[in-house]
Amino acid sequence: MKKRSLIVTLALAIASLPSIQAASHEGGDHDHTALEDQMSAMNKAWRSIRRQIKDPAKNDSTLEFVAKVKKAAQKSVDMTPILAKEMSGAEKKKFMAGYQKAMKNTVGLIGDLEAALKAGDNVKAEEIVGKINDARKHGHDKYKPEDD
Repeated sequence: MKKRSLIVTLALAIASLPSIQAASHEGGDHDHTALEDQMSAMNKAWRSIRRQIKDPAKNDSTLEFVAKVKKAAQKSVDMTPILAKEMSGAEKKKFMAGYQKAMKNTVGLIGDLEAALKAGDNVKAEEIVGKINDARKHGHDKYKPEDD
């Protein structure tokens, strides 16, 4: 009987973890932004793209994910990264110009990815995914605050 009680207690504790994590995110030390929402939408779809990019049989599905990433990336171009709040004047203007240029470049690469998939060229599409991964990493290093 003790084993069963312990298992039930553990199961209930584990089941409550997501709500604890969600509550802690809401009370974080920064304001949640619309840009974070767009980046989150891109990230979810991006994981699916990376998993299935090599499989031409999944190109229709991959193109659906690409459309989601493209839409979120296009919306993100004109949004302001949270790091810009700490800046003003010429510094902020330069930062925003760099951010927008990087996002427009990413949107262009996503368009290239879309074209390669529509042409059935998964080898080229895979190369473009690598370029987008590099752009993401560089962009996050430069325009996203470090995670605590």
